[in-house]
Amino acid sequence: MLVQQAQQEQLSEKKSWRRLGHYKTNLFNGFTSEADGRAFFIAPNGKTDPGAELAATLKSFFKNPENLQGKAEHPQCNFPARYKWLKKELAFDPRQLPEQPCVRLQNWLKQLDSKKITLIFASSYMSNPASMFGHTLLRIDSDHLDKRGKLLNYGVNYAANPDTTNAVLYALKGLVGLFHGTFTVFPYYIKVQEYSNWESRDLWEYELNLTPDQVNTLLLHLWELGGTYFDYYYFDENCSYHLLSLLEVANPELELTDQFFYSVLPTQTIKILMEQEGLVAKVEYRPSILSRMKSKKEKMVPEEKQWLHRIVDDPELVKNKAFQKRTVPSKALILDSYLDYLQYIGMQREKENPDQPLLISHSILLERSRLKYKQPNQKVIAFSTRPELGHGSDRVRYALGLNDDELFQEIGYRPTLHDILAKDLGYGKDSQILFFDLKLRYYYESKKYRLYSFRLIDIISLTPYDPIFTKPSWKLNLGFYTLPDIDCDHCNSFKGNGGYGYSYKSSRQSPFLFFAMVDVTGETSGHLEKNYRLGGGATGGVLIDFTEDWRLQISGDYKRFPLGHESETYQLSVRQRFSVAQNLDLRLEYRRIEHRDEGIFSVNVYF
Repeated sequence: MLVQQAQQEQLSEKKSWRRLGHYKTNLFNGFTSEADGRAFFIAPNGKTDPGAELAATLKSFFKNPENLQGKAEHPQCNFPARYKWLKKELAFDPRQLPEQPCVRLQNWLKQLDSKKITLIFASSYMSNPASMFGHTLLRIDSDHLDKRGKLLNYGVNYAANPDTTNAVLYALKGLVGLFHGTFTVFPYYIKVQEYSNWESRDLWEYELNLTPDQVNTLLLHLWELGGTYFDYYYFDENCSYHLLSLLEVANPELELTDQFFYSVLPTQTIKILMEQEGLVAKVEYRPSILSRMKSKKEKMVPEEKQWLHRIVDDPELVKNKAFQKRTVPSKALILDSYLDYLQYIGMQREKENPDQPLLISHSILLERSRLKYKQPNQKVIAFSTRPELGHGSDRVRYALGLNDDELFQEIGYRPTLHDILAKDLGYGKDSQILFFDLKLRYYYESKKYRLYSFRLIDIISLTPYDPIFTKPSWKLNLGFYTLPDIDCDHCNSFKGNGGYGYSYKSSRQSPFLFFAMVDVTGETSGHLEKNYRLGGGATGGVLIDFTEDWRLQISGDYKRFPLGHESETYQLSVRQRFSVAQNLDLRLEYRRIEHRDEGIFSVNVYF
């Protein structure tokens, strides 16, 4: 009877049911669920037939509890979000379809004590390839915890369950969906410990405007997903994508996941949320321990910074007469910064060896307590920026150029993500992450099309030198490039390059960032003697930010290849970018490669 009524009302074609089953239109104009665990479907063909799955679900709700085997849950308890929606649509008669008690589910909901949902964005972490793009998760905010009790809430994460530690296999399996992706619920402080404390990643919190009923539906569906998995794809069906699908179940009127073509990045999901009118209630910044310490250092005069650096090396200097003569606010600022430093070091040590906690010098704690001084509440300086403020991750490029021989046009496209010259609002400061960056050229004089470059991966991280945290700067790239020093009609080579060095910036406000690296390069091509060359050299330069919209880069590069094709190359480049809008910039570039000059003007559009 209910099945017939559902068919007459065409419930399986309604958006809410498609959302509950994660159904998407396939190439044959049918439907396929993105859920891949067999236990998620009751009908044998439920993965591809929403109607059959709805009918099977309704029939299962009538199952006699006495016929359940062992500790098996009743289908009403396994699929509470489906039950809730179908009960509303079909007005179940409790005499014909008794509602079953779901003790485990109710205890779980009571424990979560949900009031609202907040989406968390963790800033990028360049030391881990899986975290370079940032990460998103949800926080379930309790009805009885105030702002100070956020850490006691629960978090929701979707992630791959890797079965290998091999970096190459990890990348390949993630690209083709060979990992199972699952949802997990955990105490929120665990992720804060991992992201904010261990990895020094700032967190941005986006509180969502969901009604209590929508929050309840989201949690009921999350319960349904606890027994299934999705094939995890690094570029599309990833952590960010499936969090959006949860929000679509909570509010079926939201159109979130269909806005992506082939890649889904955490920054893109934040932008889509912000585009939904009224969906985001407020945004808050949660700095990492390292950012809190940096914020305090920004308020110091040079002499205070020197004292901090000295105390890091020798904590007993707090007893020094010169330090004791400083004002109480000055001593408090220095000691509080030092305690932040100790907390950071302690977190790192705990991560590596939980059995050896860091012991804080008694003299430091005693000195700070003697001051009896409370720092005034001041806003922490944000060392990362809100991801939705950045340019789009895709970029198309059109350029006109002239070299010593001829005029040329250049077109380019790359799907991901951000280059070192681009405006870094919304992205990691002074960093570059590029994948599949393609540039093609047409040369007017020779009337030929040529591949100029195809960078498979190109990563740069420039971290300014800090006397306390001496983090290196580094780069890594791999791809096909035009040979700059061989007269072979713009022929290409396959090249890999890696570099390691340091960067320097006198202060956060300084417009100058200097960098220098030593590097190793390997190159192979049929146009090289012995078909390869291997060597190394050095790269150096400066980035200058005249304004937020105008950046200049001057750099030089020298390489010597003693192995294979013996040769040496050098290059000088001057490049500048001017941002016209969030998703548009203009660039003027000059390069001198060996004894050849080249100038380019380009228009770059992001989306």
